[in-house]
Amino acid sequence: MKKRFFLSLFTCAALHAVHIPTDTNHPQPSLLESPWFTGPLLAPSPLTIAPGHINYEPYIYAIANVGKYDHHWHPEKNETFWSIFTQQWVEIGINSWMDFEFVSTLFYNHTSGASKWEVGDLPVQLDFQLYKNLKRLDLWSHALSFTIKETIPIGKYRNLHANKKGTDVGGGGSWQTTFILNQGNLFHIGGNHFLSWRNSFQYTLPAPVHVTGLNVYGGGPGTDGTVYPAQIFAYDTAIELSLTQNWVFAMDVLGVWTGKSRFKGKTLFPNTAPPSVQFSLAPAIEYNWSDDIGLIVGSWFTIAGRNADQFVGAVAAFNYYH
Repeated sequence: MKKRFFLSLFTCAALHAVHIPTDTNHPQPSLLESPWFTGPLLAPSPLTIAPGHINYEPYIYAIANVGKYDHHWHPEKNETFWSIFTQQWVEIGINSWMDFEFVSTLFYNHTSGASKWEVGDLPVQLDFQLYKNLKRLDLWSHALSFTIKETIPIGKYRNLHANKKGTDVGGGGSWQTTFILNQGNLFHIGGNHFLSWRNSFQYTLPAPVHVTGLNVYGGGPGTDGTVYPAQIFAYDTAIELSLTQNWVFAMDVLGVWTGKSRFKGKTLFPNTAPPSVQFSLAPAIEYNWSDDIGLIVGSWFTIAGRNADQFVGAVAAFNYYH
């Protein structure tokens, strides 16, 4: 099922930006401009939203699944499967060390004459500030946060129609708990140029899923049983380099390791998948009108994989902090 990899990948990619504060208790250099960042395309921020504030960021994606990496890391072309979808990220500050986030997703899937609009699963999460050290702009600053995310399975995942060719998939059917550790640094590299470096470690534990018929995990007529989806580990390292105060270059390097899934029940067709590995890049350009408003546009594409889908795509997001 072509949609399976994207469902696991979007579980790992917590996409949002954040306002970058400075410590007003430390006088800032008079000639140094504060950097304006929206955040890279994929890596989460290590800073929570301040209480009484909100961060809103709508995303739009156009992702083309163009092939599959086999067991020997060789790409094999297949019929292109398009997922064009939007995500609405909302992040709300609760107190000085915690915020709340949720994201809604709407898919338009298309392949070979078949197409369908579908609602995606609903992630909700709490972010906890473990540590932050924000001093003068010309000194090294760093921060650390921890996230607990629960994915609510509201998207369609079973009793699919064969003539829709997987375009009627919207979710994975599993309650998924994800633990995320986010670390970030801000370096002054000279003049009014800054480098932001983020590292994100994510581990997802999915609950078993009851499936019938053709489903996101495989199956077909007569299938009735329980799928035990694979656990997922993802690591994202990302940088942002301020070219000017307004213009910023960003780059994500993402790796996703997925274990073997299992099935128990009756079926004539496989409902499982072998372990997989997949690596992708997401370079982007940002333009920020201020430290509260910015636009980021970039691409997202695979560079290697094993038992995983091969894709290319474009991503754009508008960020507003209030």
